[in-house]
Amino acid sequence: MIYNKFFGFREEPFGVTPNPKFLYMSKNYEEAIAHLNFGISENKGFVMLTGEVGSGKTTLIRYLLNNLGHDTHTSLIINPKVDPLELLKLINYDFGVTAADSAEKDNLEALNNFLLDAFSKNEKAVLIIDEAQELSLESLEFIRLLSNLETDTKKLLQVILVGQPELKRIVASEPLKQLDQRIAVRYHLEPLSRDDTTIYINHRLRIAGGGVIIFPTKGMKHIYKYSHGIPRLINLACDRTLLFSYSEGKTNIDAGMVRKALRDLRSPDSKGRIGSLRPAMVGVFIFLLIVILAYGNVSREDSYFEKISSMLKGVKIEGDFFISDGIYKVSNEELFEAACTLNLLNIWGEKDLKGSAEADKEIAKRGFSVYKFGSDIDKAVKFNMPSILYMKHGNTNKCVVLRWVVENDAMLIDPREGKNVLPVKTFKNMVTEGVVFYKDRYRGNNRILLLQQELKARGLYDYPATGELEPRTKQALMKFQEREGLVKTGELDEETAVMLSNTEGVPKLVPE
Repeated sequence: MIYNKFFGFREEPFGVTPNPKFLYMSKNYEEAIAHLNFGISENKGFVMLTGEVGSGKTTLIRYLLNNLGHDTHTSLIINPKVDPLELLKLINYDFGVTAADSAEKDNLEALNNFLLDAFSKNEKAVLIIDEAQELSLESLEFIRLLSNLETDTKKLLQVILVGQPELKRIVASEPLKQLDQRIAVRYHLEPLSRDDTTIYINHRLRIAGGGVIIFPTKGMKHIYKYSHGIPRLINLACDRTLLFSYSEGKTNIDAGMVRKALRDLRSPDSKGRIGSLRPAMVGVFIFLLIVILAYGNVSREDSYFEKISSMLKGVKIEGDFFISDGIYKVSNEELFEAACTLNLLNIWGEKDLKGSAEADKEIAKRGFSVYKFGSDIDKAVKFNMPSILYMKHGNTNKCVVLRWVVENDAMLIDPREGKNVLPVKTFKNMVTEGVVFYKDRYRGNNRILLLQQELKARGLYDYPATGELEPRTKQALMKFQEREGLVKTGELDEETAVMLSNTEGVPKLVPE
């Protein structure tokens, strides 16, 4: 890339060619890899991985191929728009199988002999078909028949179908009912979250060697809004931004430069959509105009458009709440807890929050766990994450969000009053309970495996990840607990999981 030398990159950071070296292992990617490995290791026969265009499926598959053991033979088909016989020949070619003749019977016999030989050596054979939605119905049915190559106890061939969301619809169609029933493991790769988008961009910059390049926080938000978390679109946006920065001879990237790059990427017909008004918004506008004129707040000589603009600026009504300066506010004390929940989710960057009294349902829905840490404000500071604090308020309890702490001062977000900066000592003894939200990765069958990987990344564990909580893992975990001021139990308790979750991209107790 033309700008690599200018920025000091060793290689192109945001290329669109799938490169497993740059893979950012988000929670979704970890789960996808776990599903694929499970399907292969447990001889499940058929596995299906789907995801939107540009979501990183091919990069994920190449990462999988690079990390399979030497005892696994693989065939990767990247252009499946062929007839069944040509598909069979491509599979054999990848496996290194030579048939006696070009006929289908000879190729099938050669493949079967190869698979039986691999089975006798306790080896596996995996067929991966990328862009599988391009397969014809005949080819998909042919692949189902290939799965009949088996012994009395095991499938000889593991098949991974990778494709766009329409693959699910195709496989579920009536002609492929038998194939659909044989797919034992399925996973849909979701786009990156806003936090993950930030980490993803920084991760690729770090791998490429661009340690001095920083995308501003506002710029990251613009990129996420443009890309909706799709890695390919993130790459395009970042690449175009770097190109503009290079053309202007600047190494400091600002939000304006990102906006300029995104304008350049957007299609011409999108420019007119920004200023368009939905019919409902037109109705609201006319209603407000009539009310203002009826009560004499503006004269005909006044610029009533300016008055309305001023009234509506920064204020939004949503359900039972109104949003001002990005804060959910209410006057009804019964809704204080819901407002605090929405405000904390908002700090985490969660979008499309509905102003509802049942805001607590959004917590689990968005993948968060809740940890109650009691009334110790020092523990909240130790977690270094925004939290909800419940306080004694007269004869009742109220809640606020602890947004940041700097030395002896803290910012609290009150559902009625908004932002307040107060000395910690003025409310410290009023706290009755505190909770933090966190993304708990350490659940399910892979929890210890993920723990070992995290401890290894932190330089605390230098052994193979076995998935077992053996003495060396416990010792490494106790080192982590000691370093973080936790009780050294050597167990993966919830408080330890909270501290482990506080990685890059998680909101901290610092001013924005």
